[in-house]
Amino acid sequence: MALVSAGPTIRLVIHGTSAVYLLATPDRPTSGPGPVYDERIHLAYLLALRGHRAAWLAAHLDIPRPAARQIVAYARPAPAPRPLADRAFGVTY
Repeated sequence: MALVSAGPTIRLVIHGTSAVYLLATPDRPTSGPGPVYDERIHLAYLLALRGHRAAWLAAHLDIPRPAARQIVAYARPAPAPRPLADRAFGVTY
């Protein structure tokens, strides 16, 4: 079932099938092509936001490890670079 939503999406391969999955709660169901809502993917995203690792998500939610890694990477983007500091003058750029 396709769903209409303005929320974030991610393309995953689950059990050999590639699809775009919603990472947020859908607004309303609709027929036709579009992002797919899967409760396990949504839950994995929420748990990844709270610090769960990909291995834990894969084991407890029955999703493939590569998909769990993608979800964790999406939920926890790389930190911003630290600001440069001029130690001689104590100035932060």
